[in-house]
This record gives sequence, structure tokens and C-alpha cells, in this order.
Amino acid sequence: MEQKLNIKLTIAGKSYPLKIDREKEAVYRRAEKEVNALVSMYKTSFRAEPEDYLAMAALGLAVNNVQMELSRSLGEDIDRLVELDKELDQYINNEL
Repeated sequence: MEQKLNIKLTIAGKSYPLKIDREKEAVYRRAEKEVNALVSMYKTSFRAEPEDYLAMAALGLAVNNVQMELSRSLGEDIDRLVELDKELDQYINNEL
């Protein structure tokens, strides 16, 4: 049974209490730092409401996530094409 841990994350100056799996604490702490870094970057780039900075940070992270998913998917497609190429080479070489 996984142990739960109560932590408090501060994002854009607001505290959020969470109950998480103990082994995931480092992931949550790193995510907290990344979100806060993005919010700070947007604060220096343009003037807006706090929720706008959070929305832009969320969008930036989502775009990165989608790009990684597409890249991973493309990698799998390339691996499959390499396999098919090998199979075709074997087939052609056996037919000659």
C-alpha cells in the first residue's frame, strides 16, 4: 500500500494543499518550480491578470506535452518503417 504525503505547493503566490503518493513528491516540487518560472516569465513579458499568467503557463506546458507525444508517436512510426524495410529486403533477397 502506497503511503500518502500531505504537501503544500505554492503556485503564483497561492498555496495549494495536496495529498500525493510519497514517491511522487520530487515530481510535484519540480512541476511547481516550472509553473512558477513560466508565470514569472509571462509577468515580465506583458501586463495581465494573475489568472492570465496561469493560463499562459498551462498552455505552454500543454504545448510541450503535445509536442512530446507527437515526437514519441513519430519515433514509433519510424521504428515500424525500419522493421518493414528489413522485412522487404529479406523478401526481395530470398526471391532473387
